[in-house]
Amino acid sequence: MQVIKLGQKLNCPIVVCLGFFGCMHKGHIELLNRAKLRAKQTDSKVALFTFSNNHLAVLGKDNYTAYTYDERLVIYRSLGVDVVITAEFNAEFKSLSGKQFLSQFTAYDLQGVVCGFDHHCGSDGIDCKEISNYLADVCSVDIVDQVTIDGQKVSTTLVRTYLQQGNINKANSLLSEPFFLLGKVVHGRGVGKTLGFPTANIQVDAEKLLPYGVYGGYIDIDDQSFRAITNIGKVPTFNINCNSVEVFVLNYNGNLYDKTVKVSLTKFLRSIKRFNSADELRKQLNHDKETVLND
Repeated sequence: MQVIKLGQKLNCPIVVCLGFFGCMHKGHIELLNRAKLRAKQTDSKVALFTFSNNHLAVLGKDNYTAYTYDERLVIYRSLGVDVVITAEFNAEFKSLSGKQFLSQFTAYDLQGVVCGFDHHCGSDGIDCKEISNYLADVCSVDIVDQVTIDGQKVSTTLVRTYLQQGNINKANSLLSEPFFLLGKVVHGRGVGKTLGFPTANIQVDAEKLLPYGVYGGYIDIDDQSFRAITNIGKVPTFNINCNSVEVFVLNYNGNLYDKTVKVSLTKFLRSIKRFNSADELRKQLNHDKETVLND
């Protein structure tokens, strides 16, 4: 997968998906599949436009994002995107009109554009019809209809809502793969080890939206996948009031320090709570372990 900045030279014909793609939910998958079909018809590469930063934070709307830029690149690659075209969302970019933004794509060998029915772009917020009219002499514009599940519009906002509620099952039902985080394993406090449950402490990006709670799932280490229990949040039993991500890896022996790992959450086990003693917490952790192993 090739990653370039908007305006950087590209020596191949492309079909571009327009949007932010802060996660890849099933609505985004429809766009990508449409782009793949158009690319096959025109012997082109599939390209996707995204911001290299959290544009919502720049707009003062939200400092947290479901997936960081690096995490999004992992997803795009896994879904078969050929080219990622990026731009930093800043004051200069924000001032661009829709036509000024789109004109930068006409410098490429543009064989098609795909966008969602409610997509708008530019400081003047031109809609899909206006986008189609502007590019009429350049290429076709495919507009993908709304995707709904259980009567609700599939959107990044809905994914974020489910994550904030700790409803990982609902969030995952909308996503291209189970919700995950990337992070580096760093030294922690060693509390888990005293309980017989040594944990890997994961350093994650400060802008990452984290669903608090205890989850079953998986951790990918050096191209191998292991079952895992992940605690996201505080550790009130030991009066640890700062939020952290701690992962107990089942059936793994080895040194994880300084490794970058991928932690996927597949099942909500329980909320974080204060236990009356370390022994009571140990019993709960054993129960969590059995739940994950039998899932």
